Amino acid sequence: MTILGIVVALKAEAQGLVKKPISADEICRVSEETIVKLSGLGPEMAHLAGRTLVKEGATALLSWGSAGALSTELFPGSLIIPETVFSSNQTGYLVNTTWHERLCSRLNGHVNFHTGPLIQSTTVLINPDEKRALFKNFGAVAVDMESAAVAQVALQAKVPFVAIRAISDPADMAIPASAMAGVDEFGGLRPLSLLKSLARHPQEIFALVCLCRNFLAAQTSLNKVLRLTDHKLLAP
Repeated sequence: MTILGIVVALKAEAQGLVKKPISADEICRVSEETIVKLSGLGPEMAHLAGRTLVKEGATALLSWGSAGALSTELFPGSLIIPETVFSSNQTGYLVNTTWHERLCSRLNGHVNFHTGPLIQSTTVLINPDEKRALFKNFGAVAVDMESAAVAQVALQAKVPFVAIRAISDPADMAIPASAMAGVDEFGGLRPLSLLKSLARHPQEIFALVCLCRNFLAAQTSLNKVLRLTDHKLLAP
């Protein structure tokens, strides 16, 4: 039996996968075939989470969550199931072809998705210029911080890997400073820091509301994947 290990960075991204709040110090066993680990933001944390899942018996790894658009053809909620994931040092990792094809077959005709390259950033890209430069230099359609790290663990452990991501910020959107200040590495709210930041930059309230709306659009797309696959992301 294949045991699917899912790495998810943020608590809000895990809500569709698990039925209870998830903490960083636990392995959440969704079923006999699926275990989930909350990693927190960033490649180092994702790498550690992937290794932990493998030690716990995972025989396949999935990177799940939101991503930023680099291509202007992608919008909030656009679904990315990449064929290739690139690390920040340009190392390319191919996803498992059979698994990828099964997923695409299950979703085809029910939801639009893109299979273009996903690239890693070691930091959150906060302005459109950074996104345009990454798109121009590498041609990837979207960016996240965790998938390449999980792919590296999968390669080292000789287990299959796939990434499923949904766009939460379009290519032309700047991330407000209040969004960065207002949450911790697991996406948990830091109310005092958020209020202090908004007091300094009150004009960011509109961008913050827009970002929240976009994040919900991404979560809606991810939840649709779960429904269409009957929560069986190995897609038999």
